Amino acid sequence: MNKLTSSKNSSILLLTALVAALLFALYYYLLMPKLNEVEAKASNINQLQQEIASIEGQLSTLDEEQSELVTNILTMRKKVPETRAIEKIILAMAEMEEVTGTRVESLNFNNYDTTVAQSEVTEPNMLEKAETEVSGEQIADENLPISSIAKENLPNELKLVTFSLEVTALDFKALESFLKEIEKLERVMKTDTINFSLPGEQDQLDKDADLTLKATVQVTTFYYEGQQ
Repeated sequence: MNKLTSSKNSSILLLTALVAALLFALYYYLLMPKLNEVEAKASNINQLQQEIASIEGQLSTLDEEQSELVTNILTMRKKVPETRAIEKIILAMAEMEEVTGTRVESLNFNNYDTTVAQSEVTEPNMLEKAETEVSGEQIADENLPISSIAKENLPNELKLVTFSLEVTALDFKALESFLKEIEKLERVMKTDTINFSLPGEQDQLDKDADLTLKATVQVTTFYYEGQQ
């Protein structure tokens, strides 16, 4: 009876060991590789998600930089346009007349029509005369304004437009306001010279005398053909 029981127990132990070995083999050779594969794929997915997030961040930064660049270019085009755009200067002067209560009696342009590097502002034969109409007054002054700007201080690609205007005002405050309006323009404007003509003491005593304040202002602005 004991031998039978012992043999039975041995069979059970052997069967148990065999089942355990079989389960271990199934786990080691079948299940574990699959789990490792799943873990590897999950790791790859996580890495891809991180890379995607990084790329999206880079694209967002690039979009911001491009948007800022476009904004800067548009701002620069307002400051230094691609063409002479003289008509815009004339319009701006007319608007400043209305704002400040002054009057532009004459406006005379000088287009050098060359780059800063090539310009010789002291040579009259390189100057180009221009006529225009401002405030109903026709101007055609042969004494074209010549800029005193030092060209070596500027980029070679720039071109110059120098203009001289005569402004009249009833008081100095209005005249000063007009000059400040020039400085406020988006387009770069360099004031070369300002000459005032004030009524004398005798004129102030004469009730019929013209007490109008007058100023001759010379300004140089710039443009850059082919600006992108």
